[in-house]
Amino acid sequence: MQSDGAMADRRTHPSLAAATLALCLILLPGCTRAGIVDPGGPPGGSSPVRLDWCGMLELPDRMPDGQPLGGLSALAFDQESHLLYMLSDRGRLYRARPHFDDQQQLTRLELLDSVPLLDHHGKPLEMPLADSESMALIKSHQGETELLIGFERQHRLQRFTLEGKPVGEALRPSALNGAQHNGSLEALVNHPEHGLIGGLEFASKGMDDSESRLFDLEGHQWRWQRSDDDSGLTAMAPLGDDLLMLERDFKIGRPLIISLRRAHPSNATPDGVVPGDTLARLVSDEGWRLDNFEGLARIAPQRYLMVSDDNFSWLQRSLLACFNVPESAR
Repeated sequence: MQSDGAMADRRTHPSLAAATLALCLILLPGCTRAGIVDPGGPPGGSSPVRLDWCGMLELPDRMPDGQPLGGLSALAFDQESHLLYMLSDRGRLYRARPHFDDQQQLTRLELLDSVPLLDHHGKPLEMPLADSESMALIKSHQGETELLIGFERQHRLQRFTLEGKPVGEALRPSALNGAQHNGSLEALVNHPEHGLIGGLEFASKGMDDSESRLFDLEGHQWRWQRSDDDSGLTAMAPLGDDLLMLERDFKIGRPLIISLRRAHPSNATPDGVVPGDTLARLVSDEGWRLDNFEGLARIAPQRYLMVSDDNFSWLQRSLLACFNVPESAR
């Protein structure tokens, strides 16, 4: 989810840039230039489950060709090509390759290229049509790898080629009816057992404030109980037979809270409630280096990448975090 304001202009007056950097250093301990950073956290790790952290990077604000890099809202990892696809909520798709050292720690992200998402006339999508927030890799009927992308504001799902060209017509499932203007299709996963499942960030019309709607493309719908009213569902990924849910709780004047939770879709109640529990709760005032985490992708059976949306703001960062979920939590 992005702010409704205009995108920040990074070509700032030098004195203002210096002041902003100083403020960044005050407000965000460990704020640094692009490269490896420490995820921080209390000595005992996250609770109730201690995640096995395998590295964190702060990403640059530009691609090698000078194209701005930011607003990252979703991730998808191609196991065949070992490429990471990163989606900006400004309708742009980035391609990269993560690199790990001998200890399987994330050491760098090789930024390759980027393309705009196009409309059926071959022109880049513009707001409000370009508010792309969720993404999953799928296979076409011909066996080609494609991307299914979810959009907010003008709520819909659209298939794209890996080059950002639309395929077929947009899908508008009934589950999107009553979705909030800027809080809808933030989460999308292609689960090997359960198939494609979408998740809305906040409650739709007629739902309890702390619930989010989950749905598939066959018309089934479920209800997910979020951590609280202010916690929004921003991403999902496979976790064995279950789902790993990423929630973000941000409110001005309070610490930022990132929750990683487990949902059990196979155990949904007769009235459609999906049970779940919290695996890790990361709170900014406990020393965790956090930002606006919105994207999540599984890259190995127990290994995940998680990315933050910097909203193209000087005061925020694009962080790419790597962690393993312990076998006991699966």
